[in-house]
Amino acid sequence: MNASLELLKIKIELTMNANHLINEDEIPELLGQEFPLINERLERTASISNIYQSIQCFADFTKQLIRNGNMKEVKHCFKIADKMLLEGNSTVKNAIENCYVYSMATILDATTPLSKMIKEILPASLFKEYRHQVNASGI
Repeated sequence: MNASLELLKIKIELTMNANHLINEDEIPELLGQEFPLINERLERTASISNIYQSIQCFADFTKQLIRNGNMKEVKHCFKIADKMLLEGNSTVKNAIENCYVYSMATILDATTPLSKMIKEILPASLFKEYRHQVNASGI
């Protein structure tokens, strides 16, 4: 009987976690855990309470990795940005769409081998948002 109760508790906890949306207050910690090198930048340039500053800092961090040719970490950045886009609340999604993807557009819009490589590793949902922004701008 006790084992059944424990299994029920675990099932409830998993269900609650599956329905959890990432909120703006969790972003600095999430970024800091995934990318320890970004912590100092976040503390220096972003207000903890401003999601848009945090996401812009993340975008700048990603672009620096691109310039340095660290595609493994760029792919990791894209994975986390994708997670925030798919699992974030409306404020987090808006910040990813309007700060992160918009900032990446400067690299994605280029017609260089690097731009092509970046497009190939960009997750589908981020690429879809990028295409949406390009089409909305009439380019």
